[in-house]
Amino acid sequence: MFGRRKVVFRCEACNGPLIKRTSYLTHQFLRHDSYVCENPMCGATYTGHSELTGIASPSGIPTAASELPPTPSYERAKATQAYREAMGDLQLDLLSAGGEPALPTT
Repeated sequence: MFGRRKVVFRCEACNGPLIKRTSYLTHQFLRHDSYVCENPMCGATYTGHSELTGIASPSGIPTAASELPPTPSYERAKATQAYREAMGDLQLDLLSAGGEPALPTT
């Protein structure tokens, strides 16, 4: 047996699992996919597209650049990081980083 496959879509006709048969790039960020129903009595085929629409987190490579726009959560994370760097020790974190208390004790 080939092991368990993750079912991404189900057949509209019989509700059987659809298996990706072919896939090819039509653009750097766009892939054309073909699916077939795994039920041998049905055998319906479907086509669709998979598209990358935004960057959710940066690359670990310092010189890497992306043509995709950043997602709102990525923008928020960058703004939070910049704010924390600007505030330095003035900004208290609610969660402690190590063994120190999260709030100053008197």
